[in-house]
Amino acid sequence: MPVSHKRYIFYGILILIIGGLITARLYLNVWVKDYVNQVLDSIPGHKGTVADIDIDLYRGAYRIHQLKLYKKTGNIPTPFINIEVVDLSIEWGALFHGRIVSNADLTRPEINFAVNRAGTEEQTGAGVDWSKPIRDLSPIDINLVKFREGKLAYRDFSTTPQVNIYIHHMSGEVHNLRNVVDKQNRLPSTLAVKGDSIGNGKLTIDGKLNILKPFPDMDLDIKLEQVYLPALSDYSDAYASVDIREGDLDVYSEVTITDGQVSGYVKPIARQIALIDLRKHPNPLKLVWETVVAAAVKIFTNLPRDQFATKIPLEGNLNNIDTDTLAALGGIIRNAFFEAVKRGFDQDASTQK
Repeated sequence: MPVSHKRYIFYGILILIIGGLITARLYLNVWVKDYVNQVLDSIPGHKGTVADIDIDLYRGAYRIHQLKLYKKTGNIPTPFINIEVVDLSIEWGALFHGRIVSNADLTRPEINFAVNRAGTEEQTGAGVDWSKPIRDLSPIDINLVKFREGKLAYRDFSTTPQVNIYIHHMSGEVHNLRNVVDKQNRLPSTLAVKGDSIGNGKLTIDGKLNILKPFPDMDLDIKLEQVYLPALSDYSDAYASVDIREGDLDVYSEVTITDGQVSGYVKPIARQIALIDLRKHPNPLKLVWETVVAAAVKIFTNLPRDQFATKIPLEGNLNNIDTDTLAALGGIIRNAFFEAVKRGFDQDASTQK
């Protein structure tokens, strides 16, 4: 056979191979997209969609674009989960520790807890084993999670005014989820989250975790400071029929979960509270109510610090966390008349002022 003919045959075979690889590569995107949609639709009580899939074979990664997950019932206007990009990839550094694990990088993840317009159904994600879809989407254990520009919101479409409170501009990392390193530590994983709340408050969460248990253990310090209270007026008006004109809010909490048992506290501190000018209020019933509330707040405000505060103990298990109402009322009285509740965590005097 002439050399030129052999060359043509070689080129023809090469073109067929390249064409086959391109076709397989294109079909792989379609197959993965269909698979991801099937996983989302298999979540009990929810329906999901994705816009597109990108696969990077050289990184051992794939990206999910515009992942949305809706509750099927209740006609809730906002998705439960909405993530612009989910990037799942092999964590090559973990190979030096003898483990094959993956990373998850989330861009603009959003979670919306909500109540529908009729007030008959809530969107909370309760009753679902969320570990199953996570395992299905990433069959290789996830060891590192990063996210940026996230948002966590609570919306109630049944109230007047409608409630929409949120933490946004959230970023964070969770390291060593699969305990690739630091194997002797009871809580081997580290968590760090920052964000901004409605009312320009600053949120910080630091903690340690161990998810390699039926009930994950954790030890968390949660701090939300300098929230401008009038930004929460829709919330206070909807649930307590009270409008707020001035004030700032700080919240400190330490929470420990061990074998499903919860312990800790929440410490809200509101400072320089002022209600709307009651003389200009158009609703007589609300005027009376806000007068009572204003008087109660004034009575139980610590005058030297101009703060209304308490400390609420948390006890119980993950399915039934008890908040002691009497202890909360006792904390209000103690703050007002005996000893002001101090800002910061109880264990860290350096943050108290």
